[in-house]
Amino acid sequence: IAGAPVPPRLPAVGVQAPVAGSGAERVAAAVAAVASAERALLADVAAREAPPAIAAHPLFSSLERSALRALVPLFDVTAFDAGQVVIEQGAPGAEAYVVVRGDLEVRRTAPGADPLVLAELRAGALFGEMALLSRAPRAASVVARAPSLVLVATKQQLDHVAESEPSVADVLAAYCRRRMVHNLVRTSAIFGAIESVDRKTLVERFETRVFEPGDKLIEQGEAARGLHLVASGEVSVVRREGDDALVLARLGAGEVVGEVSLVLRRPATADVVAAHPTVTLHLSGERFLGVVREHPTLLAKLYELAVARDDETRSVVAQEAVSADDFVLV
Repeated sequence: IAGAPVPPRLPAVGVQAPVAGSGAERVAAAVAAVASAERALLADVAAREAPPAIAAHPLFSSLERSALRALVPLFDVTAFDAGQVVIEQGAPGAEAYVVVRGDLEVRRTAPGADPLVLAELRAGALFGEMALLSRAPRAASVVARAPSLVLVATKQQLDHVAESEPSVADVLAAYCRRRMVHNLVRTSAIFGAIESVDRKTLVERFETRVFEPGDKLIEQGEAARGLHLVASGEVSVVRREGDDALVLARLGAGEVVGEVSLVLRRPATADVVAAHPTVTLHLSGERFLGVVREHPTLLAKLYELAVARDDETRSVVAQEAVSADDFVLV
């Protein structure tokens, strides 16, 4: 019939030799051949219509069956329109998300700079989990680029499951550290100073440190103990002058502290204090010497950062002194 769709080709089932014997035997052989062709055709159609295989997720595939069964029901389905903000940078974190369908974008904004796109998130991607573990404000925003469906679970729900299924907490912590390191390697200036093939080996020299609000990472006047790379959270750089304290800077994820004392070989010029629950990657002073011998470009970058920050500190302190003199009456 003109214009009718062309039927699919039958799958090959082999060529049958002429069947000898009676008419009944020939009919039986023909029926068997037709049945074999029908089974092959149905199998071929089923294979075409079968849903695509779901890729294993590095987090969920690491969980035991009982832990996975306990975790999955916690998530609720939420829809977001294109342009809608799912997570806002700086906001407190209380949920973790998994993309079911759609297209989302992770953006980080720094003062005076254009937003930096860190990642695109599509079906199967997990995000928002870092703030749950570190209890730090969100380090970046997540915005839907197209209508999207996501699964949402709260920190309270995840904590409850972790109590009954400890493997959930262990696997989630390990997964988050890998994600944290991956983001730092992509965004931190010091990792940008060395060849990409060497970055994984360098990261393994760092140890994870956790600080509560008010804890000191570095104390003014002390000799250098190592280098801290802020992975999540925020720290304040505070210079003490007698009973007065001057906040010189607030530094977040991707920033380095301790380089002035370590590279310029002198006591720390300020305290570095955790402003929020903060996670850092710490490189000890002993390991530092070996690392910079292997990667001299890293030392050059740290020296550049140290000199710039030292000049900035001197400028701020000098300006503070001038401003104070304006109010002194003799």
